[in-house]
Amino acid sequence: MPHIIVKGINENEVKQLSLDCCKKLGKICDCPSDWFVFDYVQSKFFDESGEIKHWPVVQVWWFSRTQNIQDEVALCLNEYFKKLGYPGSQISFHIFEEKAYYEEGQHF
Repeated sequence: MPHIIVKGINENEVKQLSLDCCKKLGKICDCPSDWFVFDYVQSKFFDESGEIKHWPVVQVWWFSRTQNIQDEVALCLNEYFKKLGYPGSQISFHIFEEKAYYEEGQHF
C-alpha cells in the first residue's frame, strides 16, 4: 500500500516501472519504497472502430495525502511513461478510509 494498478502497457514495462519508480515515489510520499505495490492488468481497449492502441491507465489506491504529493506522484508516473514513448497517461487516485482498510484482519 499504496497499490498501483496499471493497464495499457506491457508486463515488462510495469516490472521496470516498479524497479525505477519505487524509491522516487517513497521519497515523494515520505514512506518506505517497499510499501508500493504495482499490479499489472492485461487489457485491450476498444471504441466504435474496434481495438485501439491506448496510453497507460493507472489507478492509485492509497490513504489520503496532500494535493501537492498527489500531483508529484502523477507527474513522476507520467514522466516515466513519456520516457517509454507514450504521449501521456491517465492517472486517477482512489482514497481508502483507514477504518475501511484491513491488513491481517486489523483496520488501520
